[in-house]
Amino acid sequence: MADETKKKLLEAWTFSWPVMNVLIGGRSSIDLPEIQMSGHDEATAFVKSYGYDPDKNHDARLMHATICEALSFIERALMPKEWKNGVQPPDEVLLCRDPRDLLIWACDRSAEVNQRRIWSCAVLRVMHTIAHIEGAFRYSDIDVARDEITGRFQSIVAYDERGDTWIQHSGQAIKIFKMDWKTQKSRESILVKLLHKRANVAETIYDMLGLRVVTEHQSDVMQVVKILYRSHVISFPNAIPSRSRNSIIDPELFTANVEQFRGEYLAGKVTDEQLAEHMQNLVVPAPRDENENQHSGSEYRAIQMTCRQLIRTPRPLTILRKNIQAELDAIPAGDPSGRHLSELVNVFRNISRLSGDDEFSFFPYEIQVMDKESWDINTTGKASHAKYKKSQLRAARRRILNEILPLA
Repeated sequence: MADETKKKLLEAWTFSWPVMNVLIGGRSSIDLPEIQMSGHDEATAFVKSYGYDPDKNHDARLMHATICEALSFIERALMPKEWKNGVQPPDEVLLCRDPRDLLIWACDRSAEVNQRRIWSCAVLRVMHTIAHIEGAFRYSDIDVARDEITGRFQSIVAYDERGDTWIQHSGQAIKIFKMDWKTQKSRESILVKLLHKRANVAETIYDMLGLRVVTEHQSDVMQVVKILYRSHVISFPNAIPSRSRNSIIDPELFTANVEQFRGEYLAGKVTDEQLAEHMQNLVVPAPRDENENQHSGSEYRAIQMTCRQLIRTPRPLTILRKNIQAELDAIPAGDPSGRHLSELVNVFRNISRLSGDDEFSFFPYEIQVMDKESWDINTTGKASHAKYKKSQLRAARRRILNEILPLA
């Protein structure tokens, strides 16, 4: 009896501290040094609690496809040279169809199967990230969101006879040096971005859709931001404050300079031309200590805003009801074959009265505004996007292949 009590007490106070650190310590699950899985039954329970049923054909096919995508991503994006030189998973991992096997292999620390263990861990880390992408983004809705959001911006964009681009509202117009949209983030780019992020959740990808505006002058950066909210193209209550970055212009110095010269203008000390020239040529230094992204160069200069727009998308039943209604409208009046279609339309209409015709969700997008001089620095210097992406990729490689690369 004493031994039984001792066993129960020891079991009650035995913790998997790495897992506890994920749940209460803010650590990402893909950084776990090891997992514990007693066998096939526990692996099955784990997969089901994750949200998939390995005994259902659809889920089994989906999980196998995720394994294949994870292996392909590791080969293509994380270690193409090493893979080509023969640094590859054992055949068991390459041919694996069931994630439960990977879970069990990831727990086996026997020396003779170490390669199988470390490769299973790497594949599971990427699979977890892919699963988050699938769960967080409905790719069919991105087109709807893109069209609605870009349409709002196009309402304040004009082009003159010389082909120059202007952002204008209420009689004010700012000449734009360059403006371009990022309308789709590639799946590979999403994977790399998530794999280097501590949180590793797809809900934190805010730049699936993005706009970059490059102005001729630094002061025009502030004017563009003002026009965006004054024209109601963006809704400032729907901006995400924690995602705002200003590494281009010190707002306090800018405000002080503008207000001083406005005061002189109001007092009649400067002319219209002098005010316009001073404001156009106004340059103030960047704020200090604003860079928080370890993969962005400290030289990167821009105002970055993450906004959200409420996107309406028709529910599947709404689309079906409208399609049936179109068929019903094509049937001649009095034709008895239309009776059942009419009943279906009424059923779907009654359902819509309860749930509504549309689904509503906030879609995030990123805006970057910078002047031409900053754009030149951002695209050619240490802060260039290419260097930023390479830094992300190096971080993802270290995180996923931390046990594999030393053996390459």
